[in-house]
Amino acid sequence: MKHFLMAVCMTAVIFLFGAASAQAQFQQPAPPQQDIPEVTDQELKTFVDASMKAQQIQTEAQIEMVTIVEEEGLEVETYNKILQGMQMGQSADEMEVSESEVEKFEVASAQIGEIEQDMEAKLIAAIEDEGLELDRFQEIFMAVQTNPELQQKMQQMIMEAQMQGQQ
Repeated sequence: MKHFLMAVCMTAVIFLFGAASAQAQFQQPAPPQQDIPEVTDQELKTFVDASMKAQQIQTEAQIEMVTIVEEEGLEVETYNKILQGMQMGQSADEMEVSESEVEKFEVASAQIGEIEQDMEAKLIAAIEDEGLELDRFQEIFMAVQTNPELQQKMQQMIMEAQMQGQQ
């Protein structure tokens, strides 16, 4: 559940802000619709608001994570290289990193795990504070991904929110 929530939120944020900036580009055809729930304009607005809060939470967490990695004496690229290598079951030699770097990675990973847990709690709270249940947030996310009309409405809402934020 934890990784699914983080993946949905991260994807929603990337989708939201990527879609807004790529508005003029072509849209891919939507996959066939399968029991996609109806989404009211108010629910969509709430979804956008929750997603914008989620984006802020994720940005703050990413900054904290980068700081931890750098404080351990690793470059972010090295951290990511070790992470990928470990996920693939590679040894330090196969990853072409030192044992010292692996030790620094492990220390940083433990701290990052705590940040991820905190971020997950904050993401859930941000979604629920906007008045959405997590399951409904995920349903709306799926509906937006498959419905070009909803995507367009969402993009308009994002642009309006960004313009209001600049004033």
